[in-house]
Parts: sequence; structure tokens; C-alpha cells
Amino acid sequence: MMSEKKIYQILDWCLWILNPLLIVLAIFSQKIQPGLFLQWMGKFHPLALHFPIVFGILISIYFLFFQNKRIPVDIEKLLLAANALFASVVAVFGILLSVQNSYEGDIFNWHKWGGIAFALLSWLLIYILNLKIIFKKILAILFLIVLVGSTHKGAQLTHGVNALSFPKSAKQTTGFENFTDSTATIYQLGVAPILAQKCISCHGTEKSKANLQLHNPESILKGSENGDVLKAGFNGESVLLKSIHLPLEDEDHMPPDGKLQLTPDELKILTLWIKSGSNFEQRLGDLAKDDSLYLLVNKYQTAANQKASLNFNLPGLEEFNSNYCSVNYLFNGSDEVEVNFFQGINYNRENLKRLEKIKTGIVSLNMQGMPLTKEDLDIILQFSNLQKVNLNSTGLDIGSLERLKTLTKLKSVSISGIDFEAAEFDKFLDDAKFLSVNVWSQKAGKKQLEKVIAEYPDIKIIVGDNLEDEVMKISNPTITQDSSIFSSRLNVKLKHLLKGTVIKYTTDGSEPDSLKSNEYSAPIILTENTVLKIKAFKPGWISSDVVQRTFYKSGIQPDTIYLVTDSHPKYKNDGAKTLINFQLGESNISNGEWLAYQDYNMEFVVGFNQSKPLKSAYLNAFVDIGAHIFPIKSIKVEGSNDGKQFENIAETKFPDADKTDPRGAKAFSCEFPEGTSYKYYKFTVANHPKLPQWHSAKGKPAWIFVDELFLN
Repeated sequence: MMSEKKIYQILDWCLWILNPLLIVLAIFSQKIQPGLFLQWMGKFHPLALHFPIVFGILISIYFLFFQNKRIPVDIEKLLLAANALFASVVAVFGILLSVQNSYEGDIFNWHKWGGIAFALLSWLLIYILNLKIIFKKILAILFLIVLVGSTHKGAQLTHGVNALSFPKSAKQTTGFENFTDSTATIYQLGVAPILAQKCISCHGTEKSKANLQLHNPESILKGSENGDVLKAGFNGESVLLKSIHLPLEDEDHMPPDGKLQLTPDELKILTLWIKSGSNFEQRLGDLAKDDSLYLLVNKYQTAANQKASLNFNLPGLEEFNSNYCSVNYLFNGSDEVEVNFFQGINYNRENLKRLEKIKTGIVSLNMQGMPLTKEDLDIILQFSNLQKVNLNSTGLDIGSLERLKTLTKLKSVSISGIDFEAAEFDKFLDDAKFLSVNVWSQKAGKKQLEKVIAEYPDIKIIVGDNLEDEVMKISNPTITQDSSIFSSRLNVKLKHLLKGTVIKYTTDGSEPDSLKSNEYSAPIILTENTVLKIKAFKPGWISSDVVQRTFYKSGIQPDTIYLVTDSHPKYKNDGAKTLINFQLGESNISNGEWLAYQDYNMEFVVGFNQSKPLKSAYLNAFVDIGAHIFPIKSIKVEGSNDGKQFENIAETKFPDADKTDPRGAKAFSCEFPEGTSYKYYKFTVANHPKLPQWHSAKGKPAWIFVDELFLN
């Protein structure tokens, strides 16, 4: 077993190597382009930094108060060296992290150089053990000041400049002026407050990830390190718009998981504003009063006046969901719940009654078309925090609906399709605190309603059936076949949960439509590689999304297979066997079913015990242009009977990658000449050397992802 002295010598050597490297990295950090592995290492910075912080505080206490009770020198030097090494490693991780997130500004610089100073002071402490106690205490105080200062700047960098500030009251300003006059713009009233609440903590003057600042129009128009964030880029969509619509689990989703998320209305405001041209000068008053953006901005209230606390330990809502009732939190971290009922013919009061368990959390309820009674209304009235309710065409009478006024937080009510006289409507509105009411009745005349509406100027009353926006979209049909790989013939079954639903399908790559496409009535028989696309249709419903799945015929299985070029270390998975395990990879590229190559080609060899004739080969690959994962450039196949000398058989080149290439799995095939027969076949799958000029990351290495080989 090594002695403390030997371990200390090893740590000391490491420090003499690491700390000069740390200084070089700090000086030239703007010119560093770390690979994926180093980027991954940088992500350990927030996790690992707690260790040297705690050790640093304990060391300061030791130097300040325990110099008369010192531990043995060898142990002392060993502990100081271990702390110094920890501090230096964490500082290197921090620089690697800062490069990929493009931090800048005074706070970042203070944190960066403070962290480096802390690492170097930790190193220096090893060599001052023989100084007088007073000098060691002075250095310990300096050490503690640097530790606390750099740590505080790190907290500001991560959690905002006011990370340790005393909480402000709800009435204090958010940094954006409130505009109320008629000249106020859409940006001032709706967009800027959203950015202030949800974005500028990471994209402001003190912290600007990807060199993007969103605190004023000039900075927004300047864009990020990759250019304009408002105008459509190479993928036909603005960078900002794409980021806010990505799935929450995507690392590029904004705001990041763990931060306060955009509400549905905030998401709609930003989307409509950007798609309409992101005009910073357009006044809200210039829009039509029934314009969607006008309605959203007009009622918008910033998160400063709302409860903005997040809770990521909320219970699941699975028990409240059914085929005819969806129950979800408004967004990740929100404890507010929205409920939607559909298919009135299948309405069951028990689904509504179950919601009593979460009655205080429900803020939005859509029961359009449900056959409701007073018993159902009794349950609804228990939802004390309800803010929006849709009771269109529910069969309730307006007299019973007057009880909705007891819900003090209810602001939006839809009761279209419920018949009433004008006098009854007047009574319904009397003393109501609603902000908006949607109505439509065959009994009440237009002039009579206009007279009633004029008496309630503080309530926005919309007369119309209000049904088109509430038509439900039918859920997607299902392909019940488990495996997508077959040897000779496959019967594929489709299904949908709702009766009366028609499923249309295609096998030629075209999109299914309600008129020309084949209608599913019996299992679909497949005998060749096939791209199956299906879509559900039902009268009175919006058609479903297209569900697509590729089926592969794999008639021949090789006896041996091995990789000539190893896959990327992060995606080794099961090596060459990944290509013939009959398991197709999914859209989660880290699921263990993909082999990946960056900046170089994929080469592998398949072998048979005896010469085997082949006609074609297919490779299943994944494409995600935005994530730098490109289509295969070409497939070259060579044959050999001794496994040493190979001769060319065929080469198939594929069209250049296009900015519109959809994300997902894609088949790449190579046909062989008639009579091809060898014991060994070598495949060279070509990657793109660099990302093209039209890509936002032009010049960086491209990836290819492959997960299955099919031979026929």
C-alpha cells in the first residue's frame, strides 16, 4: 500500500501539469472548440464544485483556529494537495462548460478568474506550511474571500444577478416599464414582459448564453453567435421559435428544464408575434379587436403578478385520465391543472367526480358537448380556483349557470348553444366578475343582446357559436405490430380506440388523405421493405397526425460481423452486433441501439461460412439536421472470398443533405449486380466531412447514426 508521502508526490506532479494547463485554457478559452467528450466533461462543473467549496471552508477554519493543534505534516500536505487538485479540475471543467454555453460579461469574468485564483491559492497553501502563524492566517482570510466571492458570482451566473438579494415585493419593477397608453406597442405590452420574466436571467446584460441578449430590441435584432434568432433559418423556422417549442427534455428547449416555463398564453404571444414579422413598432391599438394577438396581449398579466413558484415533485395525474378525459398540468413545475372532456356520447359522471381529489388545482375546464345536469354542476362548483370554463352545448339552463358567479376566480366563460332570453342573460351578468363571456342563443334577438351587452362594458362579450376553435383533434391510430423486421411476409394490423373512426394508409411514401388513400379493413400484407403511413379520420373531428413506420425485410443473416472502424466512444453500444440484433433504434439516440460516427466513415465486414449470393442491402439510419446528424453520403460495397483481398461490387451515392430533411429514421439501400456472391462483404458508409455552409454550425464535424443492416 502506498504511503501518504508517495500519494502526495503523485498529486503534486498532477498539479504541476494541470495548473499551467488551466492558465493556458483560461487565456485562450475563446479559441477552444472542445469535442463532444470534453463538452460532456464540462457538464460536471456544477456537480463537482461543491467538494472544493466545502473543503476550502474547512481548510480556512483549520488555518485560522487550529494552528496550535496541527495534524501530522504528511497528512496535512496530502489533504491540501487533494483539495488543490479538486479545485483545479473543477476550474478546467468550468472553462469547458463556458465555451459551449458562450458566457460573457463582468459576472462571468469575475467567476472565471476568481475560480482560477481559488485553484492557484489552494495550490499555494501547500508551500506555506512553515510560515509564521500570522502570515498563514492572512493568507487563509484572502483564500476565504476569494472562495466566497467567486462562489457568489457563480450563483449569480446560474440563478441571476439577484440570487442572494432580499426578495422584492410584487409591486416592485421587473426592469421593464409598464405601458398603458394607446401608443404602447405589442412588444412593450406582451413580448418584453415575457422575456423579462422567463429569458433575460440567461440572456441579459450580466449573462448572455450563446452571445444572445434579449433585454432590448437592439440586442434581440443583433441575434446570437449563430446569427438572427427571429427570421427563419436553414430549417424554415426562427431559432427562437424553434427553441421554445422543443420538447421540455430536449437540452435546447428554452427556458431550460428547471426554470419557470412559458404558460400557454405566453407561448402563443411569442409565436404569433414572431410569425407576424416581429415588428417592434406595431401598436396594439392598430390590431383588429378580434385579432388573436390583440386578445392575448390585452389580457396578458406578467408572472410578476402571479404565483411563480415551481414544484417538480407534484403527484402524477394518470388516475384521472381516460379515453374521453385528459387531465394535465399547465406546464412542467406548475401545480395548475387543465381538464378537457370529449366525446359526449361516452360521458361518464364518475370521470368528473374523480377530479374532486384535485379540485383546488383545476384552473381550466372544457366540457363542451357533454350532457350535463345540475348534479354535474354541483361538482364543478367545487373547483374553487377555476379561471376558465367551456360549457358550450351542455344542456344546462342559464338560470342554473348563475351559480358560476360564486367562483370568485372565474374570468372566462363559454356558454354558446345554451338558449336563453335577453332578460335571462341580463340577470346572468348582473354582479358577475367575469372578464369575457362567449354566448350564442337562438331565442335572444340580436338587438336585444346588443342592448344587454351595452350595459356591461367591463365584460368582453362575444356573440357567436364559438365552436370552430373547440373541435377536437382525433387521437393518432396505432400500428399494433411489435417488430418492424420480418424474414418473408408480415401481416400488419391497425387500430383506433374510437368507434366510427376510419384509418387510411399508404405504402408508396405519399401522405394519406380521406379520398384517394386505401381504407384499412383487414391486416396489411407486406413482402418487401415498406414505408407505411396511416392517418385517422372521423366526421366532426380534425384528422389525426400521420403515423409512419418503416418495415424491413431481412432474409439473410450473416454468420459473422465486425467493425473495421470503431464507433464513437459514447455510442459503442453492443459493437457490430448492434447492426444485426433485430432491434431498431428509436428517436432517443442514447437508447443503446445506435452506432455513431463523427467526422469519419463507418466500415464493417460481414462474413458467411460459404459464398452467399446477395441482391441488396439496407441500412437504417437516423437523421436530425439541427442536431448535426446527417443522412448517409454513400454506401460502397466490396467482396472477397478470403477476407483479405477485396474487389469493388457496387457503390450508391445519395443526394446531398437538404435543410428540409425531416427528423427521424430513414432507409438507405444499395443494389448489387446480378450474380454477386462472396463469403465476405465489406461496407464503407461515408459520412460528410464537415457541415455545409447553409448550416448554422457550418464547418463543424457531421455525424451519422446507423442501427441495423438488412441483407436480401
